[in-house]
Amino acid sequence: MTVGEPTVVVVGAGYEGKRHYYERLAGLGARLVIVDEPGHWSESLVADIADTKWVATPISGDPDVDAGAILSALERSGVRADGVLTFFENYVCEAARVAAALELPGNPPEAVDAARSKVRTREMSTRLGLPTPKAQRVRSLDELFAAAGDVGFPAVVKPEFGASAAGVVKVDGVESLPGVYKLVRAVVTPEQKAIFRAGSDLLLEGYLDGVEFDVDLILQDGECVFSSVSQNWPTAEPSFQETGLHLPPDHSKRAVRELVDLSVRTVQSFGFRRGVLHVEGKCTSHGPRVIEVNARMGGARIHQMVEAVWGVDLIEAQLRSCLGLPQALKPNRKPRCAVVNAIVHAPATGRLAELPFADVAPEGGMGVELDVFGEVGQEVAGPDGTFATVLAELTLSGKNLRRARAMAAQVLGEPPRILPA
Repeated sequence: MTVGEPTVVVVGAGYEGKRHYYERLAGLGARLVIVDEPGHWSESLVADIADTKWVATPISGDPDVDAGAILSALERSGVRADGVLTFFENYVCEAARVAAALELPGNPPEAVDAARSKVRTREMSTRLGLPTPKAQRVRSLDELFAAAGDVGFPAVVKPEFGASAAGVVKVDGVESLPGVYKLVRAVVTPEQKAIFRAGSDLLLEGYLDGVEFDVDLILQDGECVFSSVSQNWPTAEPSFQETGLHLPPDHSKRAVRELVDLSVRTVQSFGFRRGVLHVEGKCTSHGPRVIEVNARMGGARIHQMVEAVWGVDLIEAQLRSCLGLPQALKPNRKPRCAVVNAIVHAPATGRLAELPFADVAPEGGMGVELDVFGEVGQEVAGPDGTFATVLAELTLSGKNLRRARAMAAQVLGEPPRILPA
């Protein structure tokens, strides 16, 4: 890719695992200006990536206030931006406002706001006539009981703002509401996760059965020019913590195609016009349904998976979009390999004694990536606590799905050993 040396403002760098995103942007020729909170790890990128600038600004969680602070900080720093982007869910609303204020390419803040709030996503979908479950905003236990009378059971309690299924719990009957409300309220606090600075309201929505998928889209001038679908593995309900996924999917092609069509129709109806979007949905017994719309690229190693399987670089696509450049996509017509992503949770509550993994020879375009988060000796929560501790994440590719599954099983053959606390 040749884009010259544009100055690209990154609004919120996110967690340190996203470091290679910014290395890739720099490798594509972008000069980065990273805006984040004082003391954030991303300040270290100035020393690691040539021509990178770091600008500190306080973040409150109010998109209008924070966008104003970011614009002021950029002006004080003498930054003249050619593009604005973010790969971090917490800052999608701020990034949209900054791009709009600077008259740079981006999606309408109103569309991004509607996607960012799961309450507004349901309200907008209903207003647009899109298929969507019943849902109501919940601010108290009394409101939860009242909402249950309209939504019915089974249902799902979830935070209005959130990610990675934090605080998302299935509820099967009215007798469970007080316990679930208490459990979710303990998770949905700004002190626990900064993402909840945007708000701590909840919603109750109808439960969706079926198989879940991630649908990654690239839009240009309001049209979908690329889509990739990953099939999620079943979760250990009542929690909806991710357990893994594979790409490409092996579900019904017709059902998957219908979900992609609904995902595209949803983002277009919301007003999205450009960029890389990450839609989560299900193929249910009543047809396709969208769970949520994310106004940014999928997290973790999604971009590496998509590139390994289809030969499409989502990071380059987002860079082109924020600069107003046309996409230059040449996706493979057939999958180049298959990718499996497996997430290892603590199997029981206690103290982590051993986290064994076997070696496996790299195969395919992705190779083998093992991210270990657990440390021997730490206290961990098992499924009995609803939200189990994540200990590791494995992502690897094989020549086909069967081979990739076999390789993952080999690496994860021995389960984590947990001792009573």
